[in-house]
Amino acid sequence: MSRIFGKSTKMLVLTLMSILIISATAAVYYSLDATSTITTAANDIYFTLGPDNSTAGVNIFNNNKSATLTGLTAYPNISMTYDDPIRVRNNHISTDYKVRLRPVTTPGNATDFVYINFTLQTTTKISLNYTSNGVSWTTPSTTDFVDVIANTEYTIVVQTMANATAASGQTATIEIAIDIEQ
Repeated sequence: MSRIFGKSTKMLVLTLMSILIISATAAVYYSLDATSTITTAANDIYFTLGPDNSTAGVNIFNNNKSATLTGLTAYPNISMTYDDPIRVRNNHISTDYKVRLRPVTTPGNATDFVYINFTLQTTTKISLNYTSNGVSWTTPSTTDFVDVIANTEYTIVVQTMANATAASGQTATIEIAIDIEQ
């Protein structure tokens, strides 16, 4: 019996050692789980035409996400204001967004201009005011973000002025961006 007990003890010790070795080499870990829900916002913020759109030569395209204003004029020593050529619309029925104006390009010819200004008429008005000293342009800084309330349109007012000695037919081309943040 002691021989059986001895073999059983040895077997038990070997089994326990095997379990101990397997346990010591097995990695212990746990997992974190994350699930994402993505909602489309295909047409929440976009451009719409204002009543001055034909005077300013507004063309909206790219699913209302891009626009050109090709009829803007700058007169010598006279501030020309386009009160409502184009608008930014928040079409979402309940979500407010934040937007900002950002300069993309510098206008080019600075010789004949005094300023070209774009102002988004939100509760907190934000502007990109390009000014010229007759030699070069001063490019404005990106504005702060401001709220655009759900189901509301906001006018972009454009103001221009050429200098006193401006030659007719001179052009400046400006590209600006409207960045949208939720």
